[in-house]
Amino acid sequence: MAEVLHTKDAESSMESPATRRKLPSMAAMDKGEMVSHSHSVEKPEKLKYSFKSAFDIGYDKSLFSTLTPPPQMRTCHHCGLFGSLRCSQCKQIQYCSVDCQKRDWPAHSTVCKSVEQNISNNSGGELPAKTETEFYIKDNLTTVDSVKTEEHVKKIMLSDLQTLGLKKAMEVQGTVTEFKSPSEFYIQMNSPEVLEQMSNLSVKLQDCYANTDIQEQYVAIRGEICAARNSLDQTWRRALVKDVDVFQKKAQVFYIDCGKEGNIPLSWIKALHKDIELFPPCAIKCSFASYDPDQQGCSEDTAILSSQLVGKSCSVTVVDVLQEGMMSSFAVNFVLSKSSERDSKESKEKIDEEKQLRCCGNLTAECVSVCIGDTFSVVVSHVQNPEDFFCQQIHIGRHLAELQVRLCEHCNKIPSNPDFRPVSGEVCCAQFTEDNIWYRAAVIAYTSESNVLVGYIDYGNCEVLQPTRLRPMIPKLMDLPAQAIRCTLAGIKPPLRAWTSEAISLMKKLVKDKVLTVKVVDKESCKSVVELIDASVIPEINISRYLIGKGCAAGASGMALQATETCDVKQADQDRGNERNYRWNKLSLNHAVDVVVCTLYSPGEFYCQIANSNDLHALNSLNKSLFEYCQKTPPNAFKLEKGEPCCALFSDDGNWYRALVKTVTSDRNVTVHFVDYGNVEEVPLDKIRQIPSSFLQLPFQGVKCWLSGIKPTDSKWNPEATARFHKCTAGMKLQARIISFSRDGAGVELIDISMGYPKVINEMLVSERLAAKEDLQDNNNFPKTSLGHWESVELAVDQTVPVCVTEVISPDLFYAVPVHCKDEEKLFKQLTELQDYCESCKQQPFRPKQGEACCAKFSGDGHWYRALVLEVSQSTVQVLYVDYGNIEILPLSNVLPITGSYLKVPFQTIICSLAGIKKVEWSPLVLGMFKEMLLKKYVTITVKGINGDVKLVQVEKQSENSSVNIADKLVMEGLVEYCKAENSDVVHRGSQSETRCCCTELKMQLKKLEQVLLFLLNKYENPDGYKEMKKLLES
Repeated sequence: MAEVLHTKDAESSMESPATRRKLPSMAAMDKGEMVSHSHSVEKPEKLKYSFKSAFDIGYDKSLFSTLTPPPQMRTCHHCGLFGSLRCSQCKQIQYCSVDCQKRDWPAHSTVCKSVEQNISNNSGGELPAKTETEFYIKDNLTTVDSVKTEEHVKKIMLSDLQTLGLKKAMEVQGTVTEFKSPSEFYIQMNSPEVLEQMSNLSVKLQDCYANTDIQEQYVAIRGEICAARNSLDQTWRRALVKDVDVFQKKAQVFYIDCGKEGNIPLSWIKALHKDIELFPPCAIKCSFASYDPDQQGCSEDTAILSSQLVGKSCSVTVVDVLQEGMMSSFAVNFVLSKSSERDSKESKEKIDEEKQLRCCGNLTAECVSVCIGDTFSVVVSHVQNPEDFFCQQIHIGRHLAELQVRLCEHCNKIPSNPDFRPVSGEVCCAQFTEDNIWYRAAVIAYTSESNVLVGYIDYGNCEVLQPTRLRPMIPKLMDLPAQAIRCTLAGIKPPLRAWTSEAISLMKKLVKDKVLTVKVVDKESCKSVVELIDASVIPEINISRYLIGKGCAAGASGMALQATETCDVKQADQDRGNERNYRWNKLSLNHAVDVVVCTLYSPGEFYCQIANSNDLHALNSLNKSLFEYCQKTPPNAFKLEKGEPCCALFSDDGNWYRALVKTVTSDRNVTVHFVDYGNVEEVPLDKIRQIPSSFLQLPFQGVKCWLSGIKPTDSKWNPEATARFHKCTAGMKLQARIISFSRDGAGVELIDISMGYPKVINEMLVSERLAAKEDLQDNNNFPKTSLGHWESVELAVDQTVPVCVTEVISPDLFYAVPVHCKDEEKLFKQLTELQDYCESCKQQPFRPKQGEACCAKFSGDGHWYRALVLEVSQSTVQVLYVDYGNIEILPLSNVLPITGSYLKVPFQTIICSLAGIKKVEWSPLVLGMFKEMLLKKYVTITVKGINGDVKLVQVEKQSENSSVNIADKLVMEGLVEYCKAENSDVVHRGSQSETRCCCTELKMQLKKLEQVLLFLLNKYENPDGYKEMKKLLES
């Protein structure tokens, strides 16, 4: 977004030489305008730190330029100034002076050692010794053997290769190996000299690496030329390392001699042997000289061109050299060779299969597109359950049949290759075991060394196969999108926790061998929410309603069973009921994702966008549509509430964006949070528009984050720490590893790998003494939880609620659950998600604290539920199941920590204490009678006061003709006493402070008088009776 950085005093602002950005002043810091995750301010001002990245609001030019890592600059690693000196040990870091290197050595020494793994590592943390030729080396510890090792693993960079020497007007003969677009395709040169070089290179590579231990992991860096194994034919080729994911242990490589890319394991990469000749890449990057980028064609045109050109021999004439240096891009005039033209005219299907197989890379499938409101005829191809099934459109049947024939012809020509192991996500040909026919399939995972799980992309079913039943895919067989449409039935849910076998069987019976009508009513992640109609019978059958009618499914509120019609976005008023159906981008615990920091307040509060090109392109398109909608929509009066989504105008660039209302500050102004970028701004009411639900389909992109495991050196983050953090993140694509969750966002570990090795920003700030390490609650991999971050059912003073008493400890403490749950749907959904979360957690030691929320495994059914820790012992824990009110003692292995996302729905159990009675040490008689009166009974409670999380309640139990006040009953039995108002510990919230009713007092006096009369009538002559009477009158 546009920068909205402010400083209070000109004298106190700082300026970074690298970014030329103003930093917040110390005065602003002292006022708490920049806060950490744990210290929020009451009223956020405009953004304190918001640098202009490729994903800023209104910054459409070069939108995704920052997705590729920035070139390595010759800047000092410590101060950011120009630096021409280089660290002699890792040869990756520049400095401007010896002084800067000494200051940076404590932080750099750790990663510096990890780069040169084969050099003796005995420096003891001291600076390397200075030499004449280099900056520093180790203190005379480099032996002859270590020098040989270093020479063998010398990193070959792209600039070390020989230059190609192509000039304007030169003609090149070759083969098209990859066609991405008219502005980017690759040609493998096939002159006699190049072919001889490639043949010798292939022999040399196989000799050097054929028997290499594939388990040994070589530390490759971005921009390095390595030997890389190709997943298609398992041969070794020269490759340029484009990106390294150290957590997933994968690398994105570009095979420079064939023009293909691949995503391969790090273990498949080795250092280029010193005997390999450094001749230029044999593949050149080209673009059509007559191509105008402003007049882009559709993707279908590109696919057609690709199918017709890939694998064809051609001749190109260089018109212009678009980029000087290695791997230059050439604008060319393109001419197919005569043999290729003749082959094309005879039959477009006769493409050289060997060239296709040699040139194809990791192919992925494009899915068939359906939109909300679409109606079409289908057959159901696979049923998992009513919430997860696949269907195919009827009109595509002929195309699928033709594809089937071509697949069989292709696969029958290729012999089985046991070494063919496509990577996860790659599309290949798979032979289905039931009919031995070939189908298109995507690799899901390897279940073992000899088995792979694949999913058939045109049908939806999966099975485990041996690699011998797989064949490589070629581009021409991928023209047709994947035809399996993943669906879920609208308006239903399982009657219990999961779908029964009866429900699944009935669903399969209803759809088997039938042509059905699908109406798409909504989108849910990767699924289409649909109505499924069987119109072949009279009356027609709605599958959802039929399942509900048979008792195999329950109705889900909030989803109508009638398909909705699509409408223009201007009909915002009709979307009012769906206005809260928004969601944020999802993150997974302990997973690493590429991110770009789009808004920065401090290391304790910043906002990231996941660097997913599809979502970011979608966001750019959405912003354009949103702008058009808001421009033609006049201001309309509608009630704004906190947390409500809307469209808001951002003042710095005059564009409209999605936002959430934070506060309505006055009749004319609203404070909003721009949900895709993280900015907060006060916006005039006439610059707010109601948002249609169609603009809420894309998840909100701006994820709130904080650096995990560190804290400010003082009570809050100082300007120096924020400035350093800003310098490390500005415009960079980083890796974020998710460490913890809360309801606010995610605690992350940010890693910069642009230098070729991982630099953890969290640790860097600690090493530079700009942050301190934070003691985590435990050392396991579970998310950090906090005590007290939960809420119980909200009840007001004097509110009356019917409940069921589930546990009774004493009159001071008992538990009840409301008879009617207003959050039943949300609670059911959350408990279902909780079950999946707990089953995915690894069992590790976890010792909760008393009063802490957690997940607990109920011994009665083996399911996981939300719970509250009541007591912890050496090996067990006593928990209260907070949505059901029962108590159980469990082993510590049956509890797990809970994240904030599962605490959003209030706990259903009400913690109660009987109001109006004196608190004493209760006798077994009182406890027994109190339990007998209340346990497992339905009663009515009225809140008389609130003491923390405990509700002080009056309890009434219905009898045949009247209600019984439990406190009065206990007093009348002489088991308890009323308490006086001044001694009551009730925190009263109402207008009166009730202790007992005057009517009750009169009843008590009347009861005594009755007993006196009975004494006078029956026992006046009995001496023992006088003692009883005296005791009665004194009570």
